[in-house]
Amino acid sequence: MRGRTAVTAATLATAAVLLTACGGGGSGDSDKISSPPSTTAAPLSSATATSTAAGAPTKIDPSLALPADLKLNFDWAAPTDHAQAIALATAANFIQAMDHAVVKQSTKDAGLATYSSGKARSFATTFVQDYITHRWTLTGTDHFYRPKVTLGANKTYGEVTFCDNQSKVYGKEIKTGKVLTTPEDDSSYVSYSVVVAKLQLPTEVWQAQSITVKEKALQCK
Repeated sequence: MRGRTAVTAATLATAAVLLTACGGGGSGDSDKISSPPSTTAAPLSSATATSTAAGAPTKIDPSLALPADLKLNFDWAAPTDHAQAIALATAANFIQAMDHAVVKQSTKDAGLATYSSGKARSFATTFVQDYITHRWTLTGTDHFYRPKVTLGANKTYGEVTFCDNQSKVYGKEIKTGKVLTTPEDDSSYVSYSVVVAKLQLPTEVWQAQSITVKEKALQCK
């Protein structure tokens, strides 16, 4: 059983949000995202606001560190454009926050509140709860690659898409330590589309607002 797709098809169908932004390769700004998503998320805690006072991170948040047997390989360089770099890092931190919450077996893990709100937070909560219910955690290496960042006109929101090869990341039974391995096949390839936005706060805080997950994404081979 693979890591992130261990959630049921019904779970994904309920939680995923279909987006309408443009696709294709490369990265850059685009006016095809006609309006920003809602940024009326619940206020961040004072601790979270303080931790982000210096600006949104452009790399993986060290507070989301994972155990030695679980590695997320974000196989890309940070864009030179500041807003693109923050958008890409926000999407990566959102993905890592979900795995961190799985490892901690908590839908209230702080990283979820820091890096997601709205439908993205609902997706993450459902995803993490499925692992908690089955008493699974994660192990192995998850490989993310081919990112594309498309920003709105004012560079305060956008869409981040990327591929995922899950062939070497697995669910693991917490009680027995049994690793739920499966061979690599078309289901190993997944594509993600994450809408991110800057919140209307004094500090530069970005969060994932919604997420679309496509399994058997053969374009990622």
